[in-house]
Amino acid sequence: MENKVLIIQNAQTQLEGQIQNAPLSQDEKNAILASIKEVDVKLIVSLCDLANPPLTKANLAYIFCFLAGIRVKWIALLFNVEQATVYTSRFRLRGHFKSLDMSPF
Repeated sequence: MENKVLIIQNAQTQLEGQIQNAPLSQDEKNAILASIKEVDVKLIVSLCDLANPPLTKANLAYIFCFLAGIRVKWIALLFNVEQATVYTSRFRLRGHFKSLDMSPF
């Protein structure tokens, strides 16, 4: 369990670094960082336990963004991808949680 928490916290730290380097205004960066810090790490640990197949580091980064309620446009800028890629990633992430009646994002 502690290992998962460390992996998730590491993913959160890397995401925060990406946010600092993103082509967004400082106000937008501050809003995103505040949202990311509000995400409950325990929730993500429980999602990792339910995921099949296991989640990757990229999946964790997207999950942080989705749970934080970050706009798709901003996520696309953060990861330097098209907005369609963000929608595709969300769709594929939902496939990891087929055992749940409802997707967490």
